[in-house]
Amino acid sequence: MTETGKAKLKAYGIAPPVGSADKLSLLGEKTEVECPHCGSTDTRLVSQFGSTACKALYQCKSCLEPFDYFKCH
Repeated sequence: MTETGKAKLKAYGIAPPVGSADKLSLLGEKTEVECPHCGSTDTRLVSQFGSTACKALYQCKSCLEPFDYFKCH
């Protein structure tokens, strides 16, 4: 995904993918996801599946806003 594409997702309120879909991420390696609303990395995974199967649902512990994270595939 291009940096322009990632910026557009973030502007829309969806956290862009971080890293790559390598073996470590598939085995449960924790991904640090930045809140698209306030920029905090103090976030928690709420559900592996968000509004679609390619997104996960997160919540920011700083601003308390829920947001989708676009997963790496």
